[in-house]
Amino acid sequence: MVALWAPSFVATAYAEEPASAYLANPAAGWAFLWEAVTASRNPRLGTGEAAMLQASQVWAGPPAVATDVSLKAIPSPWDVPVPVGGAAPIAARDQARPADELNWVVTGRVRGGPEQVIGLLDYRSGRVEWDIRPVGGAAR
Repeated sequence: MVALWAPSFVATAYAEEPASAYLANPAAGWAFLWEAVTASRNPRLGTGEAAMLQASQVWAGPPAVATDVSLKAIPSPWDVPVPVGGAAPIAARDQARPADELNWVVTGRVRGGPEQVIGLLDYRSGRVEWDIRPVGGAAR
């Protein structure tokens, strides 16, 4: 019985939100495992260093500057979080819709504000899946 949920526990470590969805549905954990195994075959951004290099080139300056990346399982659609005082994306871009589940979440600063999500990079292709630009107003 434990083996049935084993992939779900692994998936929760990479889940951006909600991790409980993997635990409630073991099939989702197995789907994540399948995605991770198939995506790991020669990905364009297979390491954090490669992802950070790509992110620092894409988000190199005004208004957004990349500071970190982390590999996450992103549901589609995903409501991109905006911290208090952070820059909100324009209303049409407040949800990310990545093509694949595994993405590098790029964090950084917009106009010197607090650390926040500024982009998503596809693990497999390296393609920009979501970008905070153009930037809307500040979050309240």
